Amino acid sequence: MFNKTKLLFLGILFILSGCEESASSKINKEITQNSNIQTLYPEITFDKIVHDFGNVNEGDIVKTVFNFTNTGENDLYIVDAVASCGCTVPKYPKNIAIPPGDNGEIEVNFNTSGRPNLQSKLVRISTNTKSGSSFLTIKAFVQPKNN
Repeated sequence: MFNKTKLLFLGILFILSGCEESASSKINKEITQNSNIQTLYPEITFDKIVHDFGNVNEGDIVKTVFNFTNTGENDLYIVDAVASCGCTVPKYPKNIAIPPGDNGEIEVNFNTSGRPNLQSKLVRISTNTKSGSSFLTIKAFVQPKNN
């Protein structure tokens, strides 16, 4: 009886170890296959990334529009748009799916009050693209008020 129990135990152990090898082989095969799959990302392409307002008067609120296209392979989402200064306010399609090939726009308003002379402001656009963000720049020479 001892030999039958021992034989049965060895048989079960052999079967279980064979299953483990098959499972681990299968997992390794899946990992290898999945690592070869490339994720398809959206891509945001702007008509321009810099806008120069030229000479403007202090106190003016000026605006420009940056047009973009989703030139990628998946829906584009703009998660956030933040300017480097409170005087610059972006308006954008927040968390709205923009399918491949579709267009959109980001409006940037710049309040020149209290901002005399040469000004340059950045707007960081956070997206679901591979890089995760893009930058837009506005520039202006603000003519100071004559007090």
